[in-house]
Amino acid sequence: MSVNSEPRRSMLLMAGAILANGAAGLLYVWSLFILPIEASLGLGRADLGLISSLALISFTAGASVMPAILARIGRIGVACIAFALIAGGHLVFGLWPSWTALALGYGLGFGAGSGAAYAFALSLAASLPAQVRAVAIGVALGAFALSGILLPVTLGGWIAAAAPESAFLRIGIVVLLVGLFCVLAVLASGASRRDHEAQTVAATAPSIDRPFLVLATIFFMLCFIGLAMISHAAAIAASAGIATPGYAASALTLGYLAGSILGAPIAERLGERPALMALGVLALLGTLAMFSASPALFFAGAAIVGVTFGGSGSIMPVLLGMRYGAEHISRLYGRAIIAYGLAGLIAPDVAGRLFDRSQSYAPTIGLCVVFAFTAIVAPLLLERSSRGR
Repeated sequence: MSVNSEPRRSMLLMAGAILANGAAGLLYVWSLFILPIEASLGLGRADLGLISSLALISFTAGASVMPAILARIGRIGVACIAFALIAGGHLVFGLWPSWTALALGYGLGFGAGSGAAYAFALSLAASLPAQVRAVAIGVALGAFALSGILLPVTLGGWIAAAAPESAFLRIGIVVLLVGLFCVLAVLASGASRRDHEAQTVAATAPSIDRPFLVLATIFFMLCFIGLAMISHAAAIAASAGIATPGYAASALTLGYLAGSILGAPIAERLGERPALMALGVLALLGTLAMFSASPALFFAGAAIVGVTFGGSGSIMPVLLGMRYGAEHISRLYGRAIIAYGLAGLIAPDVAGRLFDRSQSYAPTIGLCVVFAFTAIVAPLLLERSSRGR
């Protein structure tokens, strides 16, 4: 079998996608550093909260601009930039521990690098043959979710015991090694240094039209529901009288993983409208169940909300490919992910403000129910596509 044969090429590109999204999943480790950095540098929670917001904004920006950069410098160049930013963001704080180093290195550098790595992983999966593309997208995005589950569990004890700057240094060095393996895998797949085909696709990318805006709006509403629930999961469970509120985040995260892996292939089978309406129905049922005082019903609802949140990110690339062509998935999803960024900035804050005003999460759940119902109806605004169903 030659190195450029299709099966081996697909395996190497998938390895690159999994490694890239595994590194991007470090985004979820930040919460473990809050207490150690607070104690080490004497920073306040508001200062550290700003770092998290910077990282989210940078993540969205990195994912949005990655397709344009890919068209100019090719896959190898993008992989090098993404991993350099992820590793560099950790190394800067490790060498010069300060709030400024956190803001510039982690908040801006790492955030942009992780977003670029996430979109880069999607572009690799989307470039695979049609018969395996949906499964590949699900696996690639599932790697991001699985990394977000495993890394906090495996690194939690070590991070709590180590000095923050030492932990950042070691993580940065490991990321450089992971990046090297990712670059070697993509290079061995036969990827050229400069992807002329990507340049042609970028020049002919579809403009933003009404169907795209409908899809992006649905994406925003589903992400809002997921992020509002995840950011306040334990507090919502406690307010509902659940005796073990800490398990709420676990149920949401496991559901998110399942939705990320299964969403893309299911969307390919169901088609555009049925897949979107099914997610809306699940979001509605899950949100209503989280209003229950029954632990079994509450945790089932949390898992379902997690499925819709993970599923929304997984099905959107497939639906964009069905409507506009697989060659435009990366660039169009880079635009659509802005909806995720907006939801990430708005949802946790809105949920907190609504609780402060009413001392109840009922208004937040009510708003999520409205969004879920809208997500069920909104697909009816989509005209039939000649590509999709």
